[in-house]
Amino acid sequence: MDKNIISIIIISFFKFYYLLISVSFYAYIPLFFAASGFEEKSVGFLFALQSFMAILTYLPSGVINDKISARQQVIIATFIYSFFMLLLNFAVTYIHFIALFILWGISATMIDNSTNVIYYKESQVIKSRLFFSLFAITGTMAYAVGGKLGAFLSDSGNFAFLFKTLFVMSLLLIFFSFFLTDTRAAKIQISDYKKEVLSFDSLIIAANLFLFTYHWGAELTYFTIFFNKNAGLGLSEISYIYLEVGLLMSAIIFALGILKTGLRFAPRNALLIAVAFSGGSQVSMIYITGLGGALLNQFFHSIGDACFIYYWLNIIPATFKYEKIGGASSFVNLFTVLSVVSGSFISSLAVGEFANPYAAFFVSSFLMFLIYPLSFFQNYKKSKSEVINLINIMEVPVK
Repeated sequence: MDKNIISIIIISFFKFYYLLISVSFYAYIPLFFAASGFEEKSVGFLFALQSFMAILTYLPSGVINDKISARQQVIIATFIYSFFMLLLNFAVTYIHFIALFILWGISATMIDNSTNVIYYKESQVIKSRLFFSLFAITGTMAYAVGGKLGAFLSDSGNFAFLFKTLFVMSLLLIFFSFFLTDTRAAKIQISDYKKEVLSFDSLIIAANLFLFTYHWGAELTYFTIFFNKNAGLGLSEISYIYLEVGLLMSAIIFALGILKTGLRFAPRNALLIAVAFSGGSQVSMIYITGLGGALLNQFFHSIGDACFIYYWLNIIPATFKYEKIGGASSFVNLFTVLSVVSGSFISSLAVGEFANPYAAFFVSSFLMFLIYPLSFFQNYKKSKSEVINLINIMEVPVK
């Protein structure tokens, strides 16, 4: 088998396996906290703390991934992540979970960011449509399988079995990390990133990521709870929603990757479609009753999120250079972490104020629709720059 294909399969499988563990954990940990009597604001603080640790970790992680092989950072992070999973089985008090969520924030960020950097860098070297198609569906497939796996492992409220199984799975993650591809290291200084990260295109990408991924913070904290309390669904039924979303998004993303060259689907156009479907479906969540309504709503939401993944994984490698993509991509992706922090914490405040989980998704949809005026401004700025350049070219000096 071709060496490049093997590299694609290994990084894609590793990402899928890591996210499988992650989804199985974060999708059902809110229910564990609810069953254990934790207050909603306390739970929101824990998720915000996890994201805050990600903020502190993200930029240093990205810069290091340019200075050394990203694979080395992944290996170190998997040991920390497995340690977090081990301690999870012994946590009892709120203080215990504060310490654990700090470990989770650091290790998960190192793994997630470093595997993304491996993809960004290698996708500039390996010109294969299969690379995007396989790597991009790792999250969506993990979302589908992880939802079912988490429901099975925590059936009848047996969260102890869930935690023990995830720890054992995390040990294999350490083993798999040693087979990842090494990326090229570069001698680069912090000042070398200034031009890339402060460019107009970079700031627009950061803003788009922030406005769109805010709803992931809301989902992280209240997705399962909303469908359980508002829509009246049991854990088994909710797992089918995870399955539908994961499989449908995977199919759409894979097709977009394979047909990428022929379709000439611009990432910015994908983003605009994403906002319409994802934002619209969140507004209409208030009308969901029963499993059928939930599946229909998430059908449209899946189309939107799939288009956003296409935008995200294509716009970054197209914007930044190989030697600086670790630090530069970490700068723009940091705004997704900031957004999830906001989404988790503000959602908990909104839900506490209105006593309704829907409040979290109404706020997130409003922010998402702000991408449209931002896109209009980007087009205006680009058109203005093109006119000025044209005038400069046509201008003839007069003696």
